[in-house]
Amino acid sequence: METVAAKHRLRRRIKNSLVCLCQMPQNGDQPELKTMQQLDIFSDSIPVQRANALIAALADFDCAAARQALSQLAEVAPNHTELPQYRQLCDFVGHWAEVRNKTDWTDTPETIAAEEQLIREQIIPAAIVMGSAGGFLVRKCWGGLAQASEKVGIPPEHRDCFAAELYLRSHRFADAVRTAQSAPGGAMRAAVQRWLGLGFYGCGETAQAESAVLRYAWLAPQRFNFFVAETGDAKLARDWLAFQADLGDLDATWFPAWCAHEGKAGLSILDNVPASDGGMAYRLVTGLLIRERSGLGSDLFQDRASLQRLNESFFDFYMRRRC
Repeated sequence: METVAAKHRLRRRIKNSLVCLCQMPQNGDQPELKTMQQLDIFSDSIPVQRANALIAALADFDCAAARQALSQLAEVAPNHTELPQYRQLCDFVGHWAEVRNKTDWTDTPETIAAEEQLIREQIIPAAIVMGSAGGFLVRKCWGGLAQASEKVGIPPEHRDCFAAELYLRSHRFADAVRTAQSAPGGAMRAAVQRWLGLGFYGCGETAQAESAVLRYAWLAPQRFNFFVAETGDAKLARDWLAFQADLGDLDATWFPAWCAHEGKAGLSILDNVPASDGGMAYRLVTGLLIRERSGLGSDLFQDRASLQRLNESFFDFYMRRRC
């Protein structure tokens, strides 16, 4: 009995060591070739090893090695439930290598659009079987497609195929910001502000990201709730909830004015403020906060009257803070 217990303890220690090794941070954006199966070397070891070899070959975009590994996996595990996805991924890696070697494959936006649709609709679902290495493979494809889009000059009207969008998907955030900033009239385009906001967040440039967030609130109020979740910014999420608690009857176009009033707006936006009620309220609030430092005066009362004419609910909120 002691021998059996000792074997069980040894098995647990080995498995725990494997878990620690698999979870160690990697240097650079390299695929972490990790699946749940890898955590147990005592069962189905040969199929797991063959699957891991296949995943590694796919992540390296090595079509020949991937097809060989697929054949070896099918030989030892002909009923493996993930064989269809692996076959699809092998075909895609071969296709990707073929089109990338053609100098003229990105000559038209239609070609890039077709590749974007293929990756989004078919390859992303299939790549789930690769674990985190699947994300690496997909990001590499997005990066290559982003470069092709930039080379061809696809305009921002084609949102899914514009370089900034594709760079975001590839986690190349500085390139996403750079290409988004090149879009004409970007200050008044919701898609551009989304790319800038997410790109700046990815670069760790919080102040610039916050300015883009406020512009996005003006330009796309109906999608702002989703955008807040997309940023992953816990502070922004708390502020958005606080705004809704204070002014739940107003839409997101009033969020920048609320942020300015609460001291959460970051850098002041001076140019290209929309002419909406929410935009005008932002201008008035930022001006009122400055005037209030100098005491009461006719200009102050005039601006307050203008704010009241814009919206009684927001004006009541503003005045309650001054009681």
